[in-house]
Amino acid sequence: MAENCTTDNTKLFGRAVLLEVADGCGDTVPAEAEFKLLMPGTSKTFDMSPNTTTSSADDTKGWVENIVTSNDLTLSFEGEVRVNDRSDQYGVYKFIKYYVTEVNNSRQPTLWVRMSFGQLQIQGYMVITSLSNDGGTDDIVTLSTEFKVADGATVSVTDITEEETP
Repeated sequence: MAENCTTDNTKLFGRAVLLEVADGCGDTVPAEAEFKLLMPGTSKTFDMSPNTTTSSADDTKGWVENIVTSNDLTLSFEGEVRVNDRSDQYGVYKFIKYYVTEVNNSRQPTLWVRMSFGQLQIQGYMVITSLSNDGGTDDIVTLSTEFKVADGATVSVTDITEEETP
């Protein structure tokens, strides 16, 4: 009897991590509706590589002590390219054209970027630091991109409530 079957929600799905972008300048956070999914993602990562310095002063009781002096936040994203961008997504073609236009006009290719990761959301005004594609062997075209912080004052990590989870 179907009504006695339990639903197994323990599987992990790619939508547990979303990467969205929005146009704008670093001095104003875009409205919620302005953030759009970049493209269907296959791999999404964040790396908060702290830069550290050490002290080997004689009062460290034999331990070299470390302090974090700065942080190098990187958001990386890989996704599959469709023939046409969906209207509810930022889209690959708009993204590539935006990047080239900004570089050709001697401007920094910056966007507001946010990555939802489980119960957390990382957000900041970021610069595109990598952009490449791969034709693949199964006729699937993929795009890889990477973002690094353009304005450190804009970086935030916040909790996502269940109502906000996509």
